[in-house]
Amino acid sequence: MTIRTTFSTLLAFVCCLCNTLLAGNWTIDTNTQIRLLPSYNMQRIDSMVAEGIRNHIFPGCQVLALHHNDIIFYQNYGSLCYDTCTTVNDQTMYDVASMTKSLATTMVVMKLYDDGILHLQDSVGNYLSYTHQTPLAFLQIDELLTHTSGLVAFIPFYKSIADSMVAHQYSDIYSIRVTDNFYLRNDIPIQFRKKIASTSVVDKKYVYSDLNFILLKDFVETLLAQPMEDFLAEWLYRPMGLHHTCFNPGSSFSVENIAPTENDKTFRHQLVRGYVHDQSAAVLGGNGGNAGLFSNAMEISKLLTMLMNGGQYAGERYLSDTTVKKFTSTYPLHGCKRRALGFDTPSFDVPSGVLPSQCSRFTFGHQGFTGTVFWCDPRDEVVYIFLSNRVYPDAYPNALSRSRLRVKLHEEIYDGLGYK
Repeated sequence: MTIRTTFSTLLAFVCCLCNTLLAGNWTIDTNTQIRLLPSYNMQRIDSMVAEGIRNHIFPGCQVLALHHNDIIFYQNYGSLCYDTCTTVNDQTMYDVASMTKSLATTMVVMKLYDDGILHLQDSVGNYLSYTHQTPLAFLQIDELLTHTSGLVAFIPFYKSIADSMVAHQYSDIYSIRVTDNFYLRNDIPIQFRKKIASTSVVDKKYVYSDLNFILLKDFVETLLAQPMEDFLAEWLYRPMGLHHTCFNPGSSFSVENIAPTENDKTFRHQLVRGYVHDQSAAVLGGNGGNAGLFSNAMEISKLLTMLMNGGQYAGERYLSDTTVKKFTSTYPLHGCKRRALGFDTPSFDVPSGVLPSQCSRFTFGHQGFTGTVFWCDPRDEVVYIFLSNRVYPDAYPNALSRSRLRVKLHEEIYDGLGYK
C-alpha cells in the first residue's frame, strides 16, 4: 500500500461526500459527521468491488456505511451497464426489489399501527373483499409480516398472460404500463388477485412469500383510501428530502440515471429500465407491496438513520420509538425465530450465512433479488447498504450470492471499526 494510493482513495472518498453535500442530497442530522474507515479497509473494499466488476458479477454498485450516525464509508463504483460509459453516481437509482417490503410497505404498516388504525391480529378478510369465503380471510397482519401465513412463495401469474391481454400503446382498455410500449389490459390485476385468493393455505410456518406483502399493500390501501405510494411520498419520503425514492421512475426521471435490470426475454421482451423487475409487481402496475421501490444509497441511509434513531430524523418524528423497536425486533411466531415484523433478523438463533459474525443478535435488515441489501445493528449502531443491478443482463446464475461479496464487504466494515 503506497502513500499515493492511500491519498487518492481518501481524496476520492471525501470528494464524493462533498459533492453530495453541496448538491443538497444529504440533510445532516444533528449528530451526523463524516469519518473514514482506516485506509487499509477502504482499499480492501475497493479491491473486492473491482474484482466483482471484472468478473461480471455486477456492472456497478453503491456502498455506504454509518457508525454512530457518522458516515464512515461511501463510494460509487463502476457503470450502469457493462458496455456503457455512464458511471454510477450519487443520483443513480436502483431497483431495490424486496427491500421494498421493509422500506415502503412495512413503513406504512408501522405508521398505521402507531396511530392505532391497524392491529397486528387484524384479519385480512375484514378489509379485503376478494378474500371473503377463502382461507386467506383468516390470515393475520403479523403472519403476513413474518412470512408465517402458510401461503406459497410465488405465483408465476405473468406466464398466463396471453397476447390478447397486451398492447403496445396506451388506451382506455390497456392502461397498465409495465415498461416502454407495453401495456396490460385493465382487468389483469383483478384476475391476479382472484388467483391469489384461490391459493391454498398450508401449514403455518415460515415460507418467504411475495403474496404476503401483496395482501399487505391492498390491506393498507383500503385503510388509507389512497395509493400506498402517494401516502409514502406525502408522509415520509418528501418530508425527509428523498427526491429519488419512488415507484416507476421511468415515467418521471431520465433513464440515463436509472440502473437497468434484466433483458427480459420471456415476458416483456425488452431490457427493463425504470420499471420494476419483479413480474408480480409489474402486473400490479409497478408496486405490488413486495417490490417496486427505486432509490439510492444516500437516501436509503436517511430512512435507516430514522429507524436507528427510534423514529426521528433531523428533528422530526415519523414513528414512535416503541413501534420501531417492536417491528425491528425478532417476533417469534408459528415456530419461526428469524423474522421481525417486515424485516429479516437471521442472527437470532444460530450464526447466519448472510451476516458477519461480528453482528449482534439485534441486527435487522433485508436483501433484494436485484442485488441489494441493508443491515442495521442497533447494539453497535452500524448501518450497511449495498446496491447493485446484478440481474443485468440476466438474473441467472446468481453469481453475487455465490460470491458472498455483500457479506465480505460488511465484514470489512466491522474489521475497520475494530470489531472482532
